[in-house]
Amino acid sequence: MLCTRHGATPAVRRLGRFNQRPCLCHPLFMVPGRKQSLHKLETGRLRNRYPPAEGWRLRESQWCDALPRCQASMTSAGSSCTPVTSAEGNPAATAPLYVGKKAVVVGAGPAGSTAAMYLARQGFTVDVFERRPEPQDDPVDRGRAYIIIIIPRGQAALRELGVPLPTDGEHVTKGTVRHNRQGKIGISREEGNVTFSRSGLAQYMIDEARKTYPNQINFHFQASCQGVNISSKRVSFQTSHGPVTQDYDLLVGADGVGSAVRTALQQHYSDMSVVISDSGREYKTYSGVRGDIEPPEFKVNPGATLHLYTSDDPWTTFTAHNNPDGTYSGTFSLKTGGFESLQSIGEYESLLRTKFAGIPEKWIQNIAEQVSKQKPSPAGKRIRCSRLDGPGVLLLGDAAHAVTPVFGQGANSALESCKVLGEVLQEAGGNLDKVPGAFTAARLADMHALNELDAKAYSFFR
Repeated sequence: MLCTRHGATPAVRRLGRFNQRPCLCHPLFMVPGRKQSLHKLETGRLRNRYPPAEGWRLRESQWCDALPRCQASMTSAGSSCTPVTSAEGNPAATAPLYVGKKAVVVGAGPAGSTAAMYLARQGFTVDVFERRPEPQDDPVDRGRAYIIIIIPRGQAALRELGVPLPTDGEHVTKGTVRHNRQGKIGISREEGNVTFSRSGLAQYMIDEARKTYPNQINFHFQASCQGVNISSKRVSFQTSHGPVTQDYDLLVGADGVGSAVRTALQQHYSDMSVVISDSGREYKTYSGVRGDIEPPEFKVNPGATLHLYTSDDPWTTFTAHNNPDGTYSGTFSLKTGGFESLQSIGEYESLLRTKFAGIPEKWIQNIAEQVSKQKPSPAGKRIRCSRLDGPGVLLLGDAAHAVTPVFGQGANSALESCKVLGEVLQEAGGNLDKVPGAFTAARLADMHALNELDAKAYSFFR
């Protein structure tokens, strides 16, 4: 059936491969003023690339006209993908085309693990190297203050791989509650989406990759990439056991915003441009507060909810989401440099009360005490590359097309890029030399479009 939130009519003809118009039903899209304009975006290049579909009735200046949508099959809340497996227990596909080929994936985040599965599916043996410890062993990111919501756009890749989505109340998304500065509440139901903590999603995909391809995918943690020799197809790592050099037939850089693989491509191509811009926001996190903030519609049946509190400026936001233990965690965001003016717990309390309506009073002091002790973290980077490939090398995920978290599209677009990789591998018919360039041709323009949308994101909060 069609996306229950956005219906069948696409506002954009195509953003992503396979004509699967990705549905941007991440809760942060559902903000006050959903019909506001994107700074005359309709006059820019993006409107020329994606003219409004015939029959779309809203004015072209409205923000929904610039956003990608999907015609995706969705399950009801609580349901999940059903893996389709071959006789060997691996997700069914056509006969593998790259048996005997070696791939190295740098980065074991959701994009890296998903890419590894697409490669193994086509016959590659895959070594995945990650500079950090395995998420389950990493004390830095075990909290749930920062969440990722997987929407149909990202789910499509997992569904194709036969990866089942969790169906328990901890993960199944019920929806979003929006609290504006005037105290008005809006509710968006988002059945079908799945919520993870950031580290939880990474570990989930690592576990699935190991379980599905135990003889083809090997993970190596605490192994930082030290350099890539593109000409000789060799990559070096510093591990806890000493230096390691690995040969490859295909190298996939899924190593995040500070990508070493992307740096190697820039050194190989003197004309390759990489534009990195900051979100302009920074955030602090809190956790462990308790209270009854759910509307009646969300008090029945378990499920994940997100509360978004907006203020009188586009930079200052507050989020709260429920945890399995009954507590709430979330983020408090300001324009970059904004936290410098807050010198005491009392000043934090005053700002929370002044800027937001509806945060429980009993939370204020607790949250103020927590965030006053922290240093702010940047709220993401935006990356635009002139190419995503080199000889035997390609980039995907944040290494290739990072966006800020405001639209919840970073992980979803990364998973979609893995799906594109799977399609390109199939279309190349076993000719590995064709794959990197074909991947850039298939993905670059769409990622540039997403970059432009993300750059104008904060107009939605005004």
